[in-house]
Amino acid sequence: MQPSFLFIGPDKCGSTWLYEILLEHPCCYVPECKDIYFFDRYYHRGTAWYLSFFGEAPAGSVAVGELSHDYIFSVSAAERISRDLPGVKLLSSLRNPVDRTFSQYLFMIRGGRTREPFETALQKFPWLIDGSMYHKHLSEYFRRFDRRDIKVVLFDRLVADPRDFAREIFEFLGLPFLDSIRYERQVLPASRPRSAVIARLAKLGANACRNMRLTNLVGTVKYSPLAGLLYRKYRKGEKPAMDPETRRRLVEIFRPDVHKLEDLLGKDLSQWLEPGN
Repeated sequence: MQPSFLFIGPDKCGSTWLYEILLEHPCCYVPECKDIYFFDRYYHRGTAWYLSFFGEAPAGSVAVGELSHDYIFSVSAAERISRDLPGVKLLSSLRNPVDRTFSQYLFMIRGGRTREPFETALQKFPWLIDGSMYHKHLSEYFRRFDRRDIKVVLFDRLVADPRDFAREIFEFLGLPFLDSIRYERQVLPASRPRSAVIARLAKLGANACRNMRLTNLVGTVKYSPLAGLLYRKYRKGEKPAMDPETRRRLVEIFRPDVHKLEDLLGKDLSQWLEPGN
């Protein structure tokens, strides 16, 4: 069975919440592992390998799909998806680009990839900013797919009204809205590693499992109690904060891309350009 929808990203915009909601919906099938990364990283493994992830989808499933949050950044992925899955529906969730960039930085700390201040990390890892240039990346998909097959939702709406956020996505996918699903579950909060070294080793181990084609094992471990042993929530006053001047500078960096995105989506995103937000 071929997927009928793909969540293409980006990350840090509610993809884990969405995965868990879709996993719980009885009319939807998603594989055991989030982030298969077929169309960008593992395309050489072939279609049969990819489709094996959907082999257990019930025959009556209304929607069958997967969530790989890096697809949005890959022109090759856009080309391959348009060629291999004609008519597939594409989902994307977008967040204030400044907040997403900072959230990505916190995720790097969580994974033991950096301990540097945010301003230093921005200079050392330029992809932190590039990953939040939404128009730059999404425009590649809008060039290749019918607009009716692309749904872009805003993370702000998930935070404000998760039920309405889910309703919009379900409508796009043809899924009925169910009151029994736990929509108010907490969006994955930022956390820090109990040990930066062990967190980094865990990340390397996950990548090694993917390279050995043990993709489902990654999903099993990620959503098991074991993952909770590696990280803990920030204590009061412990979580890094963004300097207001850094926020103002980032707003100006993102401003041209946000204006282009407004034109592309036909949405008012002026709230993203307020330095105080």
